[in-house]
Amino acid sequence: MRTDSFRPVVFLNGFFDIGSGTIPYFLALFAIANFLGPLLLGRLFDTVGRKPMIAGTYFGSAAVAAVLAVLLANGSLTTGWFFLLVSLTFFVASAGASSAYLTVSEVFPMETRALSISLFFAIGTAVGGITGPLLFGHLIHSGDADLVAVGFLVGAAVMALGGLAEVVFGVRAEQQSLENIARPLTAEEAEAAWRNEPAPQDARDRLRPAHVQQAAHERDQRIADRTARRRERERAGARRYRPGTGPGSGMYSPGMAGTAGTASRTSAMAEQRLDDEIEQITHALRETGPTSRERLEEAVGGRSWGPGRFRRALRESERESKARSLADGGYAPTDGRSRPDSAPGGPHDQR
Repeated sequence: MRTDSFRPVVFLNGFFDIGSGTIPYFLALFAIANFLGPLLLGRLFDTVGRKPMIAGTYFGSAAVAAVLAVLLANGSLTTGWFFLLVSLTFFVASAGASSAYLTVSEVFPMETRALSISLFFAIGTAVGGITGPLLFGHLIHSGDADLVAVGFLVGAAVMALGGLAEVVFGVRAEQQSLENIARPLTAEEAEAAWRNEPAPQDARDRLRPAHVQQAAHERDQRIADRTARRRERERAGARRYRPGTGPGSGMYSPGMAGTAGTASRTSAMAEQRLDDEIEQITHALRETGPTSRERLEEAVGGRSWGPGRFRRALRESERESKARSLADGGYAPTDGRSRPDSAPGGPHDQR
């Protein structure tokens, strides 16, 4: 439901006798609720799931609009309740609508994705932008609360229909790369399979030495396992209800760096850099033994990695049992090795 669909200025002035000088404050609060919906609920679409969240927000906004219609029809709707219910409708519906537009486009191959979202957005805006003001404007100007209540029920029915469509036709696109949802039309692998020829990436892999191929395979496996663990952490307990971006932005699948879209390539390269940083930390600890955090960061050049990168790599190293923290704030390898110069007679011998 859009603010320009039911003309809140006329509604507040005609049904609640609110002065024109006060109405802009109501509109500002409505706009804030409309903004906070996607901001606070957006993460849940990628943790709880697309289908339950889109359907839930559509059904929820339909229920609130129906309550609004009932209160208006029986004459018990006050200014406070009107403000609260409309703000709640905007809060829930805007989050669902924002995600629904994107999810509809996700089912199309990447080459047509931008055209798809623009098409559906244009159709939705045209239908709602034309019929909404005409319908609600006519009902509000009639001055009949029952007719306006019917208008709210129509809006509730439309939202409920959208939720039902998501239940029936929705796609579980959460925490998946776009290429896994809809294969690109120009994918090299698809063309190679059609010609019964090896994909270019496969041909390059066969030219690599065996140890290089093995190292690449092990790296891909480490990254895939790390991503799976991160996904489980993000979906566990209260973590999935935190506001902010979801874990889908960090998704990785082997080979993505060479064949996927820009966002996926960037994500894959970031995961590869993280893996390299973890391996550097692991190697440094094995070489130096127990050491302070500052010396470890200096040994691997962590300050040049970028803001927060060393901290994140060190945290992941602990989670993967490649490093362990000490009581004094330092870190040590998990294989129990000591610092080479801490042997008897060495400079660090405390005996």
